[in-house]
Amino acid sequence: DAQVVDLEDFEPSEVKDCRLAVFLMSTYGEGEPTDNAASFMKWLKNPDGELDNALAGMNYTVFGLGNRQYEHFNRMGKVVDADLEKIGGQRFFTLGLGDDNASIEDDFEQWKDEMINQLVAQFHPSAGDGGGKEDASEVAIPEIPLRVVEIRSKGKVAPAKLSTDHVQSSTRHYFTAATATVAVNRELRSAKDPGSTRHMELDLTGAKVPYHTADNLAVLPENDDASVQRLAAHMGYDLDQAIKLEGVGPSFKHPFPSPTTVGHALKLYCDIHGIPRRSTVVHFVPFATDPSERSALAELTAKEGRHRFKSLVEDGKRSLLDILTEDFPSMRVPLAHFLVLCPRQQPRYYTIASSSSLHPTSIHLTVSVITEGKPNGGVHRGVCSTFLQRLEVPTGRSPQLPQCQVFVRDSSFRLPSDAATPIILIGPGTGIAPMRALLQERSFQKSRGLPVGETVLYFGCKTRDQDFLYQEELEQFQAEGVLTSLEVAFSREGKAKVYVQHLMQRDADSSRMWDMIDGQGAHVYVCGGTAMGTDVGKVLFETIVMKKGGRSTADAEKYISDLKAAGRYVQELWA
Repeated sequence: DAQVVDLEDFEPSEVKDCRLAVFLMSTYGEGEPTDNAASFMKWLKNPDGELDNALAGMNYTVFGLGNRQYEHFNRMGKVVDADLEKIGGQRFFTLGLGDDNASIEDDFEQWKDEMINQLVAQFHPSAGDGGGKEDASEVAIPEIPLRVVEIRSKGKVAPAKLSTDHVQSSTRHYFTAATATVAVNRELRSAKDPGSTRHMELDLTGAKVPYHTADNLAVLPENDDASVQRLAAHMGYDLDQAIKLEGVGPSFKHPFPSPTTVGHALKLYCDIHGIPRRSTVVHFVPFATDPSERSALAELTAKEGRHRFKSLVEDGKRSLLDILTEDFPSMRVPLAHFLVLCPRQQPRYYTIASSSSLHPTSIHLTVSVITEGKPNGGVHRGVCSTFLQRLEVPTGRSPQLPQCQVFVRDSSFRLPSDAATPIILIGPGTGIAPMRALLQERSFQKSRGLPVGETVLYFGCKTRDQDFLYQEELEQFQAEGVLTSLEVAFSREGKAKVYVQHLMQRDADSSRMWDMIDGQGAHVYVCGGTAMGTDVGKVLFETIVMKKGGRSTADAEKYISDLKAAGRYVQELWA
């Protein structure tokens, strides 16, 4: 029988004994493994040579999940594919590379179909083709690994305490996140700008959440009450009903804390506002009570309907809530099935905008509130940024301050151990967040009498009077002597759009950067969108290292690679 194993739960002996394996590997950040795969990757590297030929009996294949906008596209899939072979594994099917910048679902389906054909031909050639074509609308109600039990409860419902062995590793943060209190939530843009960027300060007093300057903070978003009520009214759920989850079978692991209320479960743990994948929506087909709707949804979610699904759902920015309550209004999903089939609400990561030396019990965030127009005239709102925007701090005596659930993840942004080492900071838009944190840390170092090296910041925004984030603070850093040079690219103030990479290309700037990097050992930090990161990298490579440094293409490639390996060229980018 096939077995699904989360790599966080992998046992070396089980991997060694496995004869046929399919590995699905995601790549995180700058070519790193996801948290749950870190131990497996360390084991697979075989640093002591103990695993030589250990997988001689294994036939394997790998599918990687990545995004071509990132420099290290699908690095983990490629590494696992190669390393399994190095320790004796036999590849029975070619490596698959999914691209989330296009259609990772289509990539996987095509790879999966070809892989299964090869698997059957090689390991089970006498198997049939599975019979004739079935009616797509006659999808069976999926089996689920739990049941929902209604319980009587007076007052607040308290979740049971569970060991980590009894909870799903992918949702462990639901059980371990700390509670932060929102002390400050203010707008950073001027009234002239229709958009919104929030400066937030979260009080962690008593929460025991240590962090380092410019680490990443994960925030667990919550759905708005109106949307939860809309879903419950349509499906017939009682939001106040207390429930607990009971597993079906001995291997059950809890997906989220219970006992809880129906309303709490829908608000905290269900991603009803995200744009769902076709592979998610297909499981809801049997719950359309109108036969014509059931048939239409089956056609939309079939492989042949993928182009129409992309047009109507993905391009149309239709959320799961929209699909279930508006597009197919006959949908009636039993609560237990909804709690299993609905994607889990995922944490969102923000690079911390504060110094842990200056603010050991407070974390600052710079949050761009995401709003996008829909083809039908509606508005698609970012789940977490909109949630954080709602956490306004009330005025008055002894106000009840809003709270949110958070946890910290390490960042690659770390200042040089020697405060006198120069640094170059490149962070347009909300990419300013870690740069603000590093400048605060430099200010703290200077206040303690340490000699602080030259610090150059490249920042970008639309105009000086709309979205020049933290302008007064940056100018104060200059006045203190913490920030040596502030270079700002205003993309909407002139006839031509000017971005940070254009400022770096100026002769004086590229000469200064080359002197700082090559002559003084400066560290370079970049934060922002992947397109910006690519453009900055191109200027660093072509204009600064090749032109100013006089290096050949091959030498420049090695030079940049050495900078990254030494931790002197650090990027945190997002698509």
